[in-house]
Amino acid sequence: MKIRALAIISALALPTIALAQATPTDTTKTDTSKTDTNKTDTTKTDTSKSDTAKSDTTKPDMNGKSGKLSEGDTKIVAHLHHVNQMEIDVGKAAQKSGTASVKSYASNLVTDHQMNDKDLTSFAKSHKLATIPADKPESDADKQDAKEMTSKVAHLKTLKGADFDREFLNMMATDHDKELAKIDVSIGAATDPDLQSMLKSTKPVLQRHADQARDLQKNPQASTGQSTDKQPTSR
Repeated sequence: MKIRALAIISALALPTIALAQATPTDTTKTDTSKTDTNKTDTTKTDTSKSDTAKSDTTKPDMNGKSGKLSEGDTKIVAHLHHVNQMEIDVGKAAQKSGTASVKSYASNLVTDHQMNDKDLTSFAKSHKLATIPADKPESDADKQDAKEMTSKVAHLKTLKGADFDREFLNMMATDHDKELAKIDVSIGAATDPDLQSMLKSTKPVLQRHADQARDLQKNPQASTGQSTDKQPTSR
């Protein structure tokens, strides 16, 4: 009887032991699922932060002041670039073929237009214009002026000394007057504030070149420095 009772007690105890051994396995599964959930949440959070950072980085480019120039502003830049290049070319010719006073004037002329063109090129690049296009005259009058200018420059380069001075100074006086009239129109037509500011700062330089050319026409022996000093008195 004792043996049978022990067998019954042993049989009843076995399920309890089995249940106790199975319990840690269930706990481990629960912990694993929690860990997996935490990992998934962390990944999602990091991705959203990364996307937000990327979006913020593009905002300055979209809203920056250095936007693409309009077609009209691009034409203004193209014309001013053409003027600079022409004045530099003619000024260098004057440094070779003119008399002493004209050579001094031409040296300042070249320096001024080189500096202006450097600033203009930097401005164009900052406004998404990698290459400044060629200046294309649109009206018949502009086309005729361009044709005459090409002819005058070609003739000028055949002259020397006093003959060169006479033609060169006349060209500088009249052509700068034309550009001063055009730049006033361009200032009113420009839509980019930075371009307007550049045109306004360029105008006094063109005016000085025209005034110095006239002073040299009146007094061929005058230096450009003397003519500049005389400007406030004459006005």
